[in-house]
Amino acid sequence: MAQPPWNVYANQLFPQGFGYPLWLPEPDPSAREVSLGDVGWLDNGSFLQLFNSRIKLEEDQLRKDVPNDFTPFNPPNLIVRGPMKSLAIPPLCSQTVKTVDASGSGQANIPIATASAGASFSFTCEDNNGAFLMFSPAAITTEIKSRRHIINYMRLNFAHWMEYANEKYGLDLKEQDIMFVCGTTKTARWAVAALQGNCKKKMGSVTANLSSVAGLNMTVSIADNTLPQTHRKIGPSRSLAAPASVPLVKADDSERTLVQTEELNDQCLFIHYYQMKRRLWFLNAIKAAAGSDKLPPPGPDGADVVVRADEGVEGADEDEFEQASKTGGTWNPVNDLLNYILGNSDASVSIASDLDIYALFKDKDFPLDIAGALKEFKPTVDVDEDGVGTVAVQLDLGPRAVDDTTQENTEQLNQSAEDVVDQTIPNPSDPEQTGDDVQDAENDVNEEDKDGQKRIIPGAQASVHDGSITALAYSPNGRYAASGSEDTTVIIWDVHGNHMMYKLTPHLDTVSALAFSHGNEVLASGSNDQNIILWNVTSGQEIRRLEPHIAVHSLAFSPDGSKLVAGAYDGSLFVWNTETYEDPVKLSKHVAVVTFVVFSSDGRYTATGGTESECYVWDMTSLEPKSVLRGHKGMVCSAAFAPDGERIVTASDDGSSRIWKTETGEALVILHEHSGPVWTVAFSPDGKRVASGSSDSTVKVCDSYSGDRQLSLDGHDSMINVVEFSPDGRYIASAASDNTVRLWKAEDGSAVATYNEHSDNVTAVTFSPDSSTLASGSHDGTVRIRPLHMPTVG
Repeated sequence: MAQPPWNVYANQLFPQGFGYPLWLPEPDPSAREVSLGDVGWLDNGSFLQLFNSRIKLEEDQLRKDVPNDFTPFNPPNLIVRGPMKSLAIPPLCSQTVKTVDASGSGQANIPIATASAGASFSFTCEDNNGAFLMFSPAAITTEIKSRRHIINYMRLNFAHWMEYANEKYGLDLKEQDIMFVCGTTKTARWAVAALQGNCKKKMGSVTANLSSVAGLNMTVSIADNTLPQTHRKIGPSRSLAAPASVPLVKADDSERTLVQTEELNDQCLFIHYYQMKRRLWFLNAIKAAAGSDKLPPPGPDGADVVVRADEGVEGADEDEFEQASKTGGTWNPVNDLLNYILGNSDASVSIASDLDIYALFKDKDFPLDIAGALKEFKPTVDVDEDGVGTVAVQLDLGPRAVDDTTQENTEQLNQSAEDVVDQTIPNPSDPEQTGDDVQDAENDVNEEDKDGQKRIIPGAQASVHDGSITALAYSPNGRYAASGSEDTTVIIWDVHGNHMMYKLTPHLDTVSALAFSHGNEVLASGSNDQNIILWNVTSGQEIRRLEPHIAVHSLAFSPDGSKLVAGAYDGSLFVWNTETYEDPVKLSKHVAVVTFVVFSSDGRYTATGGTESECYVWDMTSLEPKSVLRGHKGMVCSAAFAPDGERIVTASDDGSSRIWKTETGEALVILHEHSGPVWTVAFSPDGKRVASGSSDSTVKVCDSYSGDRQLSLDGHDSMINVVEFSPDGRYIASAASDNTVRLWKAEDGSAVATYNEHSDNVTAVTFSPDSSTLASGSHDGTVRIRPLHMPTVG
């Protein structure tokens, strides 16, 4: 059955990773250009807006009407990436289209250097479907990166959007038709083509002129037959005269120089977007396809039945279910993900994005059948306290260029420590302030929740971040702590002095990593803004700025303080000698983001890894790989050395953790203790045990030599983000997406306390080096530093 060209085009180019491809990039003459925060729907390959959520009513001169109870999407800590160049030289081809160079050799997606002014090239199609995109000048991307803000905003406002679209304008849109635009990629001139039919193994040719609006033309032929006009489009159809103030990123982006363009880039080639679907609509869609008599009976007390994708509906075949999932004849892969979430959880609503799909299949061959691939891959579904189901993925933030919004937010945040309201950290020596220490908490818990779990009443709050906590670190002597945030700020805390020392605001993007030097005097902060800043801890003054010219995701000082190692967005490692910080050594074994850098306690080795299935162990004397840890089937999420450095444990989203011999990379123990991805691992201080935390909401403790399970720590209601042993070996701390930190006795796994001060996912937890305090950070922007027992004096 023939598909409309916009569906073929979208299906063929979506796997390239730039977002949903629009068959008609030109905005409707009666509408404005597609913008971040637009709420709308797809119609025959174009995006049609209902309204824009980011513009305040009094500022919007383009719109006279909005949904009932309209609330602008304008959170104070919104992270916006761009505008930045994302596509430079066309054509962009589907995997089935291979361009042919002058010598006649076929390769996929060979860039045509002259395409900005006009081009002619030949191609072969490896299948009966294909697509390509040409454009001029370079395409510019802008994206909203604050995922949690978008999810919350959609949950609270979605019903008003549906009412606005259908009751007010009679559009008859389905729930999964409504889109929230979180990213756009735009240019000035474009040409698109969709190949369909008898194309397999046939030669074709393209001639195009995109040098000016007046001279736009394109011809596509396959086996001497010209592609019909319905399967090729070129635009824009109107003049693009624009004010000289429109900025574009210069081609030699080394200094982020902004230049002016004579043309307005309002032609939206791709969009990133979020969508939402409620369980009731999901069940009704299945009922419509399968027949109401084929559905299982309702659950207890009339509750909705949870229909899981791997179970199906008796009597309904896959074709019927697929038909029920179609969205008005427009191909939409996010709908498959919405169905998967509702079919594999008890969520009342599902919210998903095309970015989730790219993250799920980042290290895999992009599937042609997304629904089938989800069923086979079985990604973890997280359900929050509001009943919202999402897939457990880590979205790639990447580097962000500076725009007006970013600059405005930065100026608002750029205030001195004296201007910030001081928040008190609990004082271990003041029983009126902290209540009791951990031993008292074990015997005299303040209250019990409804399931009998011990809970500690929240203590004093230490928080002045306006965004998620993305980094947390203690100084080696335990006197200082530092927190970094999505709001671009760094805070240095005096732990024993019970106060915030400095709030530092020079970064222009998310603070992704923090590390204290061996001597406690220097704090290094790394950011997606491609800078590492060195701070004097006691004065809060900037000492030096290191510029690797790539977003930094991980940092670590060597135990002796002689080296600083940074892991970067492009897989690079940078090693500085801390005596001079001049001319870093660049190591280039990784091919993807380096999310962790871990030193052995003696400083001989460093382990690095992240979004690959391999972990490298480096000899820090020669700066050469000592071993490569190969065997995981998914990305390596974290790693930890045994105290003697002779062994290392890794965690992977393939559901396993592995213990290796450091020098040889030999796998000594393979642990399959969890039913979901393993995000975090830790060695006990004596090296005899390893703890692991997983998306299955459990912490497992195993013998590090035999692999025998010793403890299973159950109690969290969502995935475990971090697990750590206290340095004195008495406790295990776990932080989870259920908004809690739990403290366990390492000896027998008994629950000591549940800290429920946070109101969102707890992303970090760490003990001070002397085991006297426990710090945690959350998506809600709060940092909590809790006394556990009196620190040793002297």
